[in-house]
Amino acid sequence: MSLQSLIGLGFTVSIFLGVLAVGMRVAPADLRYLLDDPFRLFRSLLAMSVLAPILAVLACKAFSLHPAVMVALVALAVAPVGALFSQAMLPLVAPGNFAYARGLFFASIVLSVFLTPLAVELIQAILGGHEHVHPLAVAKVVIGSVLLPLGIGFAIARWWPAAKRWNSAIQTVSSLVLAVCAVALLAIAWSHLGAVIREGTLPAIVIIVLIGLAVGHVLGGPEEDDRTVLAFATVSRHPGVAMTVASLTDQPMAPIGVLLAVIVGEIAVLPYELWRKRLRATGAVGHTLKKKMG
Repeated sequence: MSLQSLIGLGFTVSIFLGVLAVGMRVAPADLRYLLDDPFRLFRSLLAMSVLAPILAVLACKAFSLHPAVMVALVALAVAPVGALFSQAMLPLVAPGNFAYARGLFFASIVLSVFLTPLAVELIQAILGGHEHVHPLAVAKVVIGSVLLPLGIGFAIARWWPAAKRWNSAIQTVSSLVLAVCAVALLAIAWSHLGAVIREGTLPAIVIIVLIGLAVGHVLGGPEEDDRTVLAFATVSRHPGVAMTVASLTDQPMAPIGVLLAVIVGEIAVLPYELWRKRLRATGAVGHTLKKKMG
């Protein structure tokens, strides 16, 4: 087995374990939180599954991007929310408001089985490119890598509750495997990375992230925590799924494009993340003072 095949297998294992861990800790109340408010669900899907892909398409058309980067940006835009998403929200939202984050993760995974193939097909038609990905191939990837482990996680949580104590360990292994595979992939393609970075590539990625954050923030509704969660959900997609989808195209550098977009995106979200952390800390202090004065 080649090193590239091992890396691909590693990404698959990482995705499977990460989603399995999330499935083991998602509660029915988390799902009801999103489904009980149709308007919140509509706003969430509009931001993540409609406007985010459209934004990626517009950026690809506005900038002279390498085809591998174009495929990467589209793959990220239609991928489900990352498995570590709900954990990443821990320092950004109130302790009792994680249900929305977990509900978005569940909804994005279930709907990605249908939306991701359709979105990929539509975007390819709009871009008019030669890199055709069959919808059935994308559906198989999403079902096997995210929907199946999510269902297994639900079953384990229901029929073997004691196994939840392994949840953190499973998530840690998933994160380590993903990190090792990403570093290995970057090391292999480091000498070719410059070939996919054209003038405007980095600004295009930053613009996608910043506008995506703004879209999610505005559509998040009146609650500050909901704004934060949807903003990050709009731009925080599962890199492993995106790389797997990108690898189905005839652009061998597309997975590297995904890695590049993720790295630049993580830097681009820092100002918003720091702002929301500061707002959360100020709000928490204000709430504590009100309780003492009351």
